Amino acid sequence: METKEYIKQVYDYCYWANKRYFAVAEGLSEEQLHKMQGHSWGDIHAMLVHMMSSEWVWLQRWHGTSPKSHLNKNDFPTLASVKERWNKVEAEMMAHIESQTEKSLQAEITYSNFNGETFRVPLYQMLMHVANHETHHRGELAAMFALMNVPHPEEEVIQYFLNSSGQKKF
Repeated sequence: METKEYIKQVYDYCYWANKRYFAVAEGLSEEQLHKMQGHSWGDIHAMLVHMMSSEWVWLQRWHGTSPKSHLNKNDFPTLASVKERWNKVEAEMMAHIESQTEKSLQAEITYSNFNGETFRVPLYQMLMHVANHETHHRGELAAMFALMNVPHPEEEVIQYFLNSSGQKKF
């Protein structure tokens, strides 16, 4: 399998899993969405904004702009506003991946982080970082849901493969 095809599959999985968790969040009360639980971004709403924002930040870096911070969560006061923006970010991400070649995926891209430090990293490694970052935060969301006794779907990658092959629907 070529690098591009692998990355496309990784992102198909990532968005499949993200949508399953977002659907759980849409069923929560405002109190549950904003309940501080001690995880990295505090509450479920803030976590979802962070996940969407992180994808946006990396896309900006790949287009030659290094944002100085994440998007402001106050600009996304509702899940509907998060979903609307995230759908646009997802479409841009998938178009960006689709536009790549094996050569461009191996090419190093220079970017600056929020602290102003500059790095050069191959694009495929940054793409893998973003997908892994999403997995990390879905794990935190799973813990938050569990602490509130909110049922949530499993989102292991094997379940995605079984689902996409038609062997088992999740």
